[in-house]
Amino acid sequence: MALSDIGMVAGDTTRTRVYLQAMEQEDLLPTQVLLMVPPKAGTLPGQQPRTEPRVEFVEGWEIDLARPVEDLLKKTDTEYKTVSSTDINSADVALGVQNLDPSVLIYSGFGGGILRKKVLNLGKRFLHVHGGYLPEYRGSTTSYYSLLGHGNCGATSIFLSEEIDAGPVLLRRKFKAPLDRTRIDYLYDSIFRSKVLIETLRTYAARGQWEILHEISGEGETYYIIHPVLKHIAILGEDEGQ
Repeated sequence: MALSDIGMVAGDTTRTRVYLQAMEQEDLLPTQVLLMVPPKAGTLPGQQPRTEPRVEFVEGWEIDLARPVEDLLKKTDTEYKTVSSTDINSADVALGVQNLDPSVLIYSGFGGGILRKKVLNLGKRFLHVHGGYLPEYRGSTTSYYSLLGHGNCGATSIFLSEEIDAGPVLLRRKFKAPLDRTRIDYLYDSIFRSKVLIETLRTYAARGQWEILHEISGEGETYYIIHPVLKHIAILGEDEGQ
C-alpha cells in the first residue's frame, strides 16, 4: 500500500535505507519519491562506506544497510525521480519538490541539510524525524548527549520550520540504549527514528489527520556536534537512568 498523500525527498543515506525498508515491511511506502543523487562519486555525510549485503533482524525488521534505495524503489514499483544535487535548497531540488503531488513530504536528506525559507514556502509540509527527544534535545548528535544525561536515546517526528528542531511535534519516544553503542550512528539512530516515523504514519492513516502533540516555542537546549572524548564516554557508559 502506498500512502497516496505522502511523498518523500531523500538522499541514499543509511537513514533513508532503513526508513524505506521499514516502510516496505510495514506496508506504508510513500506514493512518490524525489531522490537526490550526488553529482560526483564518493561517500557523503550520512552514507555508510560500501559493504557486502548483510541482512540483520533489528527491532522486528529485516535490514540490509548495503541495499541501495533505487533497488528498493524499483522492486516496489514506487514512482520516483532523481535530481543531480545533494543540496535540498538548490533550484533543481526545489523544482522537483514543486512537481511532487503529495502535500506532505518525508524529509531524509544528507547530513547538514537545513531547509531554507524558499523551500519551506513551496506549499509542502516536510515531515522530519529528529534523532532526539524534543524539546529537551535539539541540534546535532543528541543521542550521545541524551545517553550522557539520561542513559537513553530519543526520536521525535515534527513538521519542519525555519528554526532548527522547533517545528510542531507529532510524536516523541524514548528508547533504551542499544547493547552495542558503537553502532548508534549507522544503525540504531536510524532504527529509533524509523520506529517513530512508522508510528506517526500509522496514526495518521488511522485518524485521517495530523495531530499536534506539542508546540515548541523557544524551549530546550540546542546541542552541537559532540566532542570525540564525550562521544567515547557515552559509548562506554553504563545503561542507567532509562
